[in-house]
Amino acid sequence: MIYAYDTDHFKILVVDDDDTILKLIQRFLGDQGYQVDTTLSGKRAVEKERESRYDLVILDLVLPDMNGLEVLKTLKKEDSSVSVLIMTGHGKIETAVQAMKLGADDYLQKPFKSLDVLLMAIKRIKEYRDLRAECTYLKEQLNETYSLNNIIGRSRKITDIFQLIRKVAPLNSTVLIEGESGTGKELIARAIHQYSERKESRFVAINCGAIPVTLLESELFGYERGAFTGAVQEKKGYFEAADAGTIFLDEISEMDLALQVKLLRVIQEKKFQRIGGTREIATDVRIIASTNRNLDQEVLQNRFRKDLYYRINVIKITVPPLRERQEDIPLLSYYFVKKYNEEFGRNIRSISSKVINAFLNHRWDGNVRELENVVEHAVAMTESEEIYPHDLPKNVFSLDTERETHSPLLHFDEAKRQFEKQYLEGILEMTKGNVTEASRVSSIPRQNIYEKIRKLKIDPNRFR
Repeated sequence: MIYAYDTDHFKILVVDDDDTILKLIQRFLGDQGYQVDTTLSGKRAVEKERESRYDLVILDLVLPDMNGLEVLKTLKKEDSSVSVLIMTGHGKIETAVQAMKLGADDYLQKPFKSLDVLLMAIKRIKEYRDLRAECTYLKEQLNETYSLNNIIGRSRKITDIFQLIRKVAPLNSTVLIEGESGTGKELIARAIHQYSERKESRFVAINCGAIPVTLLESELFGYERGAFTGAVQEKKGYFEAADAGTIFLDEISEMDLALQVKLLRVIQEKKFQRIGGTREIATDVRIIASTNRNLDQEVLQNRFRKDLYYRINVIKITVPPLRERQEDIPLLSYYFVKKYNEEFGRNIRSISSKVINAFLNHRWDGNVRELENVVEHAVAMTESEEIYPHDLPKNVFSLDTERETHSPLLHFDEAKRQFEKQYLEGILEMTKGNVTEASRVSSIPRQNIYEKIRKLKIDPNRFR
C-alpha cells in the first residue's frame, strides 16, 4: 500500500534550460527526501524517462532543443501514468492551460515566490497519485477478506460464510441457504453464482412465496399455446430462462406439495415439460434454494417433502441474524451511510456514539434490511454531517433503548474503549484502511487516529 508523504521512492526529473535553477531545485528537493535527476534537454528528458520511469517530471515549457508541449506529448505517450508539473514564465498562461489539456497535472509560474510553493504543488500531485494508485489497487486486487459481493462483515460467522461461498461456488451441487428474513440470503446466492463457472449465464431469482400457487408452476416451467384460457402463445419458464446458469428459489418452503413433486423430478432427471405440453425439455441449471423456516420441522409436520429436502440440502449455509453478529453493526451502518450519501448527494461524515449504542441494543427483527432502512431514513432526515438520535425512527431510539444504552453494565472507560474501537474499525473498513481518508471522514486529526490505533491494537492492514 502507498502512503501519502513517503518520499523515499518518489522519483522526480526536473527539466529546465537554466542549470542554476536545476541545481537549486535538486538540492532543495533532495533535502526533502526526494530522488531527483535533472537535464537541460527535452530529448534527453524523454530518454531518461524511458530508462528510469519517473513518478513526476517538472517541465519548463521553454527548452533549447524541443518545444515543451512536444516533450509533454511524448512523455505521456511513452508512459501515461507519469505526472507532469509545468513551469512557465509570466505571460505564458494560455500555453500552460493547453498543457493541462494535454495531460499535465498542474502548472506554476516562474519565478517562484519561494521553493515552498513548488514543494506544496509536488505534495498535491503525490497525494493525488497515491489515492489513484490505491483505487487502482483495490479494483485490481479486490481484497475480499471482509466484503464479498456486497455482503459486509468481519464477524467470525460471516467470514466463515465467505470461505464456504468460495469453496462451494465452483461445484454444481444444490445449495440450501437458511436464515431469517432480511439476513441477505439472495446476496449469498448471487455471490455463489458470481464465483462459479456459470457466472457468464443468467442468475434467475423467483420468490416462491410471492407468486400465487396457481401461477407458480407456469412461471417455473412455462406453458404451451392453448394450455389454458388466456394462453394465446407459448411462454418459456424460469428453468428455460436460466439454462446454463443458476436459478434461485427463494422461500422454497412456501411451495405447494404438488409442485414440490415436479421440482423433485427436475432435480433428479434434469428435464421437465411445459404446462399443456408433451415434449421433454432438458435443463442445465444449478439450483440454490432458501428458506426462513426450519425445514426439518416442516418435514416432520408433513408440510415439506422429505425426498425433496434431501435433494436440496446437499450443502447448507446458515445465515446468522444480525443480533448474533453485533460486531458487524457499526461496519454495516457506515457502509449504508456511504451508499445513501452517494444516492442522495449528502455528506454525512459520522454517526454519534448514542446512535451506535442504540443500534447495538436494538433487536433488529428485520435484520440487515431493517438496519439499511433505518440508516436510509437517518441520512434523509439529518440536517448535519453527523447522525444523531433524533434522526432515527422512534422505534429504534426509544426511551427504553436509551435507558438500556445507559445501564451501568460496563465501567465507563471500558464502554468508551469498546465504542472507540468499533467506531475506528468501521471508519477504516469504509476507507479501506486509508488513515488519511479516515481522518477526513471522521474529522479526527491523523496523528490522533494513529495514537488510538496503537492503543486499541487495531491493524489497518486488515482492511486493505
